[in-house]
Amino acid sequence: MPAMISLHCLSCGSPSDGLAPKLLDELSDAVFCVRRSRKWFLVKPTTKAFIKAFIASRLETIRSYVLIKAIVKTIMELRRIVSVERRLVEAGVGEAWKLSELAQRWGHKTAREWRNNKAYIIVQALTLQWVSKLFRNI
Repeated sequence: MPAMISLHCLSCGSPSDGLAPKLLDELSDAVFCVRRSRKWFLVKPTTKAFIKAFIASRLETIRSYVLIKAIVKTIMELRRIVSVERRLVEAGVGEAWKLSELAQRWGHKTAREWRNNKAYIIVQALTLQWVSKLFRNI
């Protein structure tokens, strides 16, 4: 994964001459990762349009903080789509809610807090994956 982008030139207020190519490279890498993982359909249409417009423009310099924020936000969104942790959370959240409801009905006092515990949700997703692999081979 590429190194994080240094935005140190933004604090001094000077135009960022070398930032545009770095952002373009980061965005291109993120798009490549999303397409390689076959998750492009999860990208919002407006984000796709922004990506196409920015890559086609081939800017030399970026002076707008708003544009920089939009580009960084887009890169973060694309990286989130291909994140393994995100997929585990999506898979485990339903099971975590079911089990916390069951434990709460049985009288466990802190069971409601399990719903917001990211580690518990990921453990439930990993357990579901393991069980599905176990019973698929039987």
